[in-house]
Amino acid sequence: MTGTARSWSLRRRLTGRVLGLVLGGWIATIAVSAVVLDHEMNEMFDEELQALVETTILYLDTAQGAGIPRTLGVQTNDGERVLRILTPAAMVAPAPWPGLSADGFHDVPGWRVLRRTAEGVVIEAAHSTDWRREEMIEAAAAFLALALPLVALLLWGLRRIVAQATAPVAALAGAVAGRRSDDLSPLGAVGLPSELDPLAASFDGFLARIDALRAAERDFVANASHELRTPLAALRARLELSADPDAQAAVATVDALTRRVERLLQLARIEAGVGLGTGPSDLVRILRLLIDDARPRARHPIRFDDGDLDRLNVALDADALAILLRNLLENALDHGTGEVRLRLTPDGRLSIENPALDAALPAGRFGRGERSAGHGLGLSITEALAQAMGVPLARSAGKGTVRFELRFPVDRRDGKRRVDPNRSDR
Repeated sequence: MTGTARSWSLRRRLTGRVLGLVLGGWIATIAVSAVVLDHEMNEMFDEELQALVETTILYLDTAQGAGIPRTLGVQTNDGERVLRILTPAAMVAPAPWPGLSADGFHDVPGWRVLRRTAEGVVIEAAHSTDWRREEMIEAAAAFLALALPLVALLLWGLRRIVAQATAPVAALAGAVAGRRSDDLSPLGAVGLPSELDPLAASFDGFLARIDALRAAERDFVANASHELRTPLAALRARLELSADPDAQAAVATVDALTRRVERLLQLARIEAGVGLGTGPSDLVRILRLLIDDARPRARHPIRFDDGDLDRLNVALDADALAILLRNLLENALDHGTGEVRLRLTPDGRLSIENPALDAALPAGRFGRGERSAGHGLGLSITEALAQAMGVPLARSAGKGTVRFELRFPVDRRDGKRRVDPNRSDR
């Protein structure tokens, strides 16, 4: 068993990957910049220590007396930047780092110290490593504060650029997805990128070929059915004039063949989209006319519950509506075994129900029940016409009963209803 392919969006995937690449580049750039910034700031701090020591040496060189031993902070009193001057003859308070024996830079726990011997004294200048780290973090934060708006602007620009670049793809997909199943007109897409032009051209070519094949099929069915009607009418007339019993028996066969030819014409008309207007049509009047026309030759009684409606306008073509209802009524009379019951409600819901020996519903265009003498065209025409008219058609069968239910779009602009309590079902 194969799994269902997971749908994905070209725009979302392209945007995600481009943004991922850009963000990755920015993160790498920021990381490298942080390393370089840390190195440069450490050099700057070391230069500050050297400048402080050199300044102190110059001061001692020009002073009148010897250096005074001391330990003092520079600019701050919190012990983060310290200057010590030591002389061999005097003692000073111990420093927060261990004693150093050689000149130069020293990295000791918590401190970066520069030691220099000059003018008979020892000069030690130190920076706290915590203070250096804080200063570096502040500089990096300032850098990020400047970079983040640029990153946000870049992300916004990339999303717009990707959206504009994939807009023709989205437009083409929307044009294809929004088409009706019976719309075989060319796409006529313009402004597509060169990568999509062959796809649109091929799609239009397939539509044109399908339309030509369907037109040829409809023309064949319509022409053949039309050409058969006249010979069948002449044949029936000759058979009725004949005194031969076999000829009289063949009249029913010719009538059945004539009905099938008429249904083929109906099917061709439906598939051609002829007569599928929006009305309005009086559903109650059409049903009464069809029932009055069918009663004289019906094998079973017909009961019509019109819901006390005098008129019910629906937004459908009258001819198409009559074909749909006639096929359903004839199907119930031909294949049922008892009374045909029709019930209409003010909201446009019509049900047709009757008992049947073979309650199983056939499937497919030429599907038919086991006891049916027809060719399955009636239900096929009914389903095709209901779908073309946009009328929901539900079928159900069970316990020896077959039921069809339709929901017609009611035209509320001119609908009238009368209530007669003495009225009985027809």
